[in-house]
Amino acid sequence: MERMKTLKIIKKAYRETGRALWRAVYKAGVKNASKHVVNVSKLNRLVPENAYVVVLGKVLGGGSLTKKIHVGAFSYSKAGREKINKAGGEALLIDQFIEKYKDQGGIIIVK
Repeated sequence: MERMKTLKIIKKAYRETGRALWRAVYKAGVKNASKHVVNVSKLNRLVPENAYVVVLGKVLGGGSLTKKIHVGAFSYSKAGREKINKAGGEALLIDQFIEKYKDQGGIIIVK
């Protein structure tokens, strides 16, 4: 049930903003985003400081994170969420991220 609610929120963000970003996130959610996993070390390598990032799957705590980043993901491991928060960033579920940053420019998609 929670997944369907999240998909509705993503679809609404796409309709309201017309941004292809939210359409891509919606498609990833429909295709079962739980298949994709991303370690915080990958985020540390790929994204700059203070970036806004959408992870099309689950964020795990493997490796280290030295940058403050704002992350929206379908789910987190406990260690993944803790490392993002410890680095001064935000670890939000995708629906929370959309509510806060749906009009933010420069959002990076990672899968």
